[in-house]
Amino acid sequence: MSKHSVAHYQRLNGRRSFSSPHRSRGRGTRIFVILILIIVGAAALAGGYLYTTPAGRPVTDTTYLLVAPGSNYAELREQMQKKLWLRFPRVFDRLAAVQGLSETGDALRPGRYAVLRSTTMQELITLLKEGKDSPLKLTPPSVRKDSELVDFLAQHLWVKADTLRTLLADSALMAQYGTKPGAFYSEVIREPHTLRWAASGREVLDSLQAHYQLFWKGKRTEEAERLGLNPLEVTTLASIVESESGKRDEYRRIAGLYLNRLRKEMRLQSDPTVKYALGNFDLKRIRGEHLMVNSPYNTYKVTGLPPTPIIQPRTSTIDSVLAAESHDYLYMCAKEDFSGYHNFASSFAVHMLNAKRYQQALNDRGIQ
Repeated sequence: MSKHSVAHYQRLNGRRSFSSPHRSRGRGTRIFVILILIIVGAAALAGGYLYTTPAGRPVTDTTYLLVAPGSNYAELREQMQKKLWLRFPRVFDRLAAVQGLSETGDALRPGRYAVLRSTTMQELITLLKEGKDSPLKLTPPSVRKDSELVDFLAQHLWVKADTLRTLLADSALMAQYGTKPGAFYSEVIREPHTLRWAASGREVLDSLQAHYQLFWKGKRTEEAERLGLNPLEVTTLASIVESESGKRDEYRRIAGLYLNRLRKEMRLQSDPTVKYALGNFDLKRIRGEHLMVNSPYNTYKVTGLPPTPIIQPRTSTIDSVLAAESHDYLYMCAKEDFSGYHNFASSFAVHMLNAKRYQQALNDRGIQ
């Protein structure tokens, strides 16, 4: 059979002996495009998932990750797993490595990082990489000495207690702050302070000192000078006023009384200073033997103010001293009704009558 007749026969039966090359290439191109679209779509879905799905399953609405100076990535991951319960730990590790959070921790920035329930993996990585930490708002408590301040700071911040103790014992550094070793607490204002969790010891002290300078800048210093006092003396007097009474509406009157005694160069004779000198703050009744303790804080034996505050007073008490009442009172004694208020007197004779009534009330209640 000739070639023409064979071809003619195949055409009549609807068959060809070979496929069209154009049709094969078209089909392959379509398959390739479909595969690319599937891959791109999957990547888009994965990327969208990373940007919209929370990184973990934390127990609380806000979880804080604490990255100490020198921390490595392994330590951070362990903390994240414990606190955040990461959904896809291996995926997070890959993303962190690709974006610069190295295994050695070189890219980790120290700080306290707030992670919300809704924080995604990408947001968490960005947070850590860019060092967007969350400072703390700390209000120092009423402390009586530097050691108590150290304990408070070391409890809430990364800095170690030994580091702070060394700094506070540095005479040259304390001189820069206008104070001396053992007295830095007197320059700590009892207001909210914004402090970075990972701050160094020097940074913490600098921040506290800056707050102190800002507090005393301007009007308060002028008011202190009007009273003939400096900021430390005002703070020390405020510490006595606050220790004498729990009734804030008496503070301005008590401050005026002690200012009168200072002007007359009379001993302040404040019972709380005796407790401070003895180191016994639970004494209910001050007796004669207590008054004999030799200490610069015992205002029954020394004239003038103690060298430093016997507590760190509230800022409102400092302001009460700066706005002290003008009167002629020189004496005060707790009221015999144990209300927490005081009887005030301008003469010693009236004061002794007030004191006798109070002492009798103590005896009646068996208070030793």
